[in-house]
Amino acid sequence: MSTVDLFLFRHSHVDYIPPAQITAHNPLTPLGHEMAARLPERCDDWDLQFLFNSTMLRARQTADAISARFPNLPRIEMPEFEETSITDLEGFPGELPVEDLTQWEDAHYAYANEHMWARVECGLEKVRRIIEERGLERVAIVAHGGSINVVLRHFMGSELQRLRTCWFDLDWTATSCLRYNETLRWVRWVNDARHIDDLRHRIPVPPPAE
Repeated sequence: MSTVDLFLFRHSHVDYIPPAQITAHNPLTPLGHEMAARLPERCDDWDLQFLFNSTMLRARQTADAISARFPNLPRIEMPEFEETSITDLEGFPGELPVEDLTQWEDAHYAYANEHMWARVECGLEKVRRIIEERGLERVAIVAHGGSINVVLRHFMGSELQRLRTCWFDLDWTATSCLRYNETLRWVRWVNDARHIDDLRHRIPVPPPAE
């Protein structure tokens, strides 16, 4: 097995400021599309061979910016890398909340995160299989803060219980890179979003809590 670089890209800017809801359907903002257009320029340095992305709209739109620059880059959409959502509460032993994650309680998150952890692990196994079958060395996944945190935790051998108590706070379009082979694993970097530094002053700031 050769050495593989697995790049992780968080989706671009979305309006999460109240009263906005957080669901599976949030699109990128106009600023988010500008930020997403910066991400492919970073990819110029990495010579990606394959692109995976979450099927949620904000991740698809971010991945679309990469595909626009690299139209011949093979791409697969994978629901396994979606953010926590109402579908992760299937079988929840209690009353289901609304779809908006801002209205969830801790019990909902705890249950949903178990499901997300399991499906992201399944997604990683599918990615590994494709890497091995095609002899790939440089692939990227466009996903979400939650699912990328699961990938990072899984890679480092952490447990689900640590997911809520120790969190990688990932920036819009942030890049992370994991390297591995048969014997070793390296965390090359986490949360590099220098390509949007000159756009940060345009990110809306939430109003102070009353």
